[in-house]
Amino acid sequence: MSEHIAVGVDAGGSSTVVLASRGGAPFGSARGGPANPSSCGVDEAARTIAAAVRESLRGADPDALFVGAAGAGRANVARALEECLRAHLPQTQTLRVQDDTAIALRAAIPHGPGIVLIAGTGSVAYAENGEHRVRVGGSGYLLGDEGSAFAIGLAAVKLLARVFEGRARADETTEFVQHALDVPHREALLAAMYDASPLDVARIAALATGVVALAGDGNRAATKIVQSAAQDLADLVRAAARQAALAEESPVIAFAGGLLRENSLLTYILQTRLQGDLAGATIVRTDVEPAQAALRFAQALQPA
Repeated sequence: MSEHIAVGVDAGGSSTVVLASRGGAPFGSARGGPANPSSCGVDEAARTIAAAVRESLRGADPDALFVGAAGAGRANVARALEECLRAHLPQTQTLRVQDDTAIALRAAIPHGPGIVLIAGTGSVAYAENGEHRVRVGGSGYLLGDEGSAFAIGLAAVKLLARVFEGRARADETTEFVQHALDVPHREALLAAMYDASPLDVARIAALATGVVALAGDGNRAATKIVQSAAQDLADLVRAAARQAALAEESPVIAFAGGLLRENSLLTYILQTRLQGDLAGATIVRTDVEPAQAALRFAQALQPA
């Protein structure tokens, strides 16, 4: 047991982070590329994760592996990724795959009741309170991801489309989008959005940073988009709090994901709304990587 090798993985839409321990002591780490099975495919995600795991272990085999993967919120996707990983890492004795919400929560709030709001390319809120396990959002760019970087970017793209059609005035926000996407006219914008298959979700989501910055500088169009996003994100948290019986319990709420990492007009509006709607709510952030929580989960697994 003293030589038990545990590996925790945070597999995200932009990168993969792996941390390993041996006998409870740090043993290795590695970083890899995107490994969201819902966006890059299960096979590609498994290859990326397995390669990063091997790099972190320097030739050793893991006894226990826990993977928290964005895009693995559906049980069939999590099962498929687990099966692929078993094929790539056949010497692993115990392997678990879940979505990334639990490790995000426990990176920021190690124990007890709490809620995490993850807003990056997509968006999801997750709450734990005793036996309650509640997930709200995370339905992907077609059905959900309200308030996410993709949603903010898409709102700005739609505004540019209205400008091209003479239904809105050009301003700093639409000029920013036009330059970022390199679309000098309506036909170019339509080609950028519809000719690519599948849609380049990451490219649209990447616009959010600029839109949020413009809102902070006082641009009216960007501010309106950011206000709407803050409302949508607050709705996710409120729904999770209500279903987990935390709405009246002064909940601790963790902000996670690239969109909420830095203070901005978005985080200010969001925090103000949440603290107004959920009495006694405390907002926290953390520098602890979700992979640290994944490693703790892996260390708790007993080898088969």
